[in-house]
Amino acid sequence: MESKPMLFCDTKTILTYMEAGCRFKLALKIPSIRKAEKAAPLIINRLEIYENRLIVNETEYKMKVYRQCQADAGLYNGEVDDDSDEYGFKINLDESMQPGDIKLTHSGNLHRRRKFTQEELEYDCPEKMNTLPCNHYIRLYVFGSMCQFPYKNMKMYQLIKRLLTIFLGNRNEASTFKNMIVKDNVLRWPVNLQKPIVPNIEIGQYYPLKLDALQSIIDSTVPLTSLKVGSPRYLVRISDHPFLRNVEHLIISNYPSYDFLSDLLSIQTTIVSTTLPISREFNLYHLIYSLIRKTRPIGVRFSIPVNYKEDLDKIIDEDLRTIDGVLEKSRNRIKLSVGRDVVAVVQYTRRDSKNWLEIKTVPKEE
Repeated sequence: MESKPMLFCDTKTILTYMEAGCRFKLALKIPSIRKAEKAAPLIINRLEIYENRLIVNETEYKMKVYRQCQADAGLYNGEVDDDSDEYGFKINLDESMQPGDIKLTHSGNLHRRRKFTQEELEYDCPEKMNTLPCNHYIRLYVFGSMCQFPYKNMKMYQLIKRLLTIFLGNRNEASTFKNMIVKDNVLRWPVNLQKPIVPNIEIGQYYPLKLDALQSIIDSTVPLTSLKVGSPRYLVRISDHPFLRNVEHLIISNYPSYDFLSDLLSIQTTIVSTTLPISREFNLYHLIYSLIRKTRPIGVRFSIPVNYKEDLDKIIDEDLRTIDGVLEKSRNRIKLSVGRDVVAVVQYTRRDSKNWLEIKTVPKEE
């Protein structure tokens, strides 16, 4: 039976339902399907972007710099995770920025050039200090195999950008990344990429610049199902960023400070939860007081895991006895009037084998 080549529309349909990593691999090896691959809608279940690796669903593209110096100067020969210049110095963030790249931190000199001490010089590439040649390569690991490129022709930050452009760029319509994780200090985003639809995003430690970046690159006409962030290590307060207004569920992935948790009462995200329980020393009184001071619309819900259940009626009797608007109080539940038509309910609930402190706003009963 004579075989016939598939039509363009048939190829496009097959590629649409093919797993993204396999689809990219085929397009790299078969030039004749590349046009159809770019025309087919792209849906990626999980996209993780780091400075030296890329994860598409279950496929990881990992990069290393392989250093092989001829001079015996105590230099570590082998694989390293950082880009370096011709003298062996680590390349800082500002030096590696390319068109389309987005900084996710104010600091651009994260890899500071080292001072010339005897101890540190032994790790510098001796090629410039000696006449002996050095062999440096970029190694790319994918699908259980490894290929390498001369390091003089390309750096890791250039290769990660090139891969993202090949995989995601030059498409006929917007892609969908169901879950996207961006935790590093720079996002190597392809130039002129159509804004993708991203229902769920994880950005690591909270920083306003990261929200600025997300607002500029993703389709904000589609609500975000969830945004997962970490409470910052430094004194960074969370503000009511415009991007948060499009987020249905904000998840705090680590232990939040009191100020950070209190600030969450002022943002316009409807559902907020934390993944780690607050400690016994956490001042619940201040959180409830902040709730009274900052009226929220009906439908807001906060969920915070707790290891210790402090008596809620005791907080009212001892710390908030002068306030008005206490509608109900018991050990595990209190109701407070926080507006003309709004009631705040603070209560303990049991869910997923955990105790939760739940704060929600409901309509005031007539």
